[in-house]
Formats: sequence, C-alpha cells, structure tokens
Amino acid sequence: MKFLLCFFLLTNLTVLAEDDHHDHNHHHNEEKETTKSLSAHEHGVSVLNIVQDLNSISFEFEMPGFDVVGFEYKAKKKEDIKKVRNALNILSDYQNMIIIPAEAKCEQETNSAKVLNEGSHSEFISEYIFNCKNLSSIKSIKVKFFDSFKFSKKLSVTIVSTNKKLSKIIDKTNKMLNVEGYF
Repeated sequence: MKFLLCFFLLTNLTVLAEDDHHDHNHHHNEEKETTKSLSAHEHGVSVLNIVQDLNSISFEFEMPGFDVVGFEYKAKKKEDIKKVRNALNILSDYQNMIIIPAEAKCEQETNSAKVLNEGSHSEFISEYIFNCKNLSSIKSIKVKFFDSFKFSKKLSVTIVSTNKKLSKIIDKTNKMLNVEGYF
C-alpha cells in the first residue's frame, strides 16, 4: 500500500502556492528511524492521503509543526514539550481526526503518531489503517482535523482508490468529504 501511495504522490503531486508560502526544504544526514527529510510545506496547509488497498483503507496526515502546536522548532521548554505531548495524544486517536460511517464495519489495524524534527522545522505525521467489511458503503467521511488543530487553515486531500482518484482542498467551512463511488 505504501508503494502505491508513494507512486501516486510522485506522479500526481499538486504544489500549493500562496503569498505567505515559505519553503522548508532541508537535507541532513540523520538516522532514518527517527527522521526523514522534511518536504516543503506551507503553514496553514496540511495533507491528508487516503489510500484503498482491497478492503484496507489508510489515512495519513502530514502537518507542519506550526499548524499543530504553534511553533516549528524542537520542543525543549516544559510548556512546549507539554504541547507536543498533547498533540501526539490527540493524533493517536483517529476519532479526533476523522469519522468513518459505522455501516462500513471498519476495524482499526494500526495507528501511529509522531513528530519529525529537522533543523529548525518540525512536522507531525499520523497514520490510521483500517480493515473494512463493507468499504463500498462509505459515502462520506467527516474530517475533524480542523476541530483538533486551530492553526490549520486548509487540508490538501488526495484519495487513491480502486475506482477513482481525487485531489482537492478543503477548509474549516467544509468538513465533509464526499467519497460516494470511490470505494
């Protein structure tokens, strides 16, 4: 599934640009287990990748540190460490980020939440993988992401499914993703 996601993102990546954009592209030789090279990101704009693989569906959020905790640097002060821990607690529960209709009969297989720090920038990543008995019953997905992270303005959503592909941007005023016919 990760190969499919990487392939799709490399071939269909949409670059967002606004006047307040600033690029955070850095390359450091650090251990791959704890960091990765942080890609360019725009404050206020996070990413949600949704990938279907047979009866499995994966949701991966990528969020600039500023959007999640209000700063980009590695937390060192007690107050900042507390904000990062709180954010990771929120991210560790998918119900703080999305709601999948009960009719889909999905069971969570795995989840992860982490913060990546590189130089003076950070990024939060969370992933939720579900196995669903009735995936085709999903007509919409409620996105609770904006309720959890007030600094976020937009969410760039990419869906790769058996039936269709979708790339769109949603904001705080439109928290429902219409996915009828995608799964």
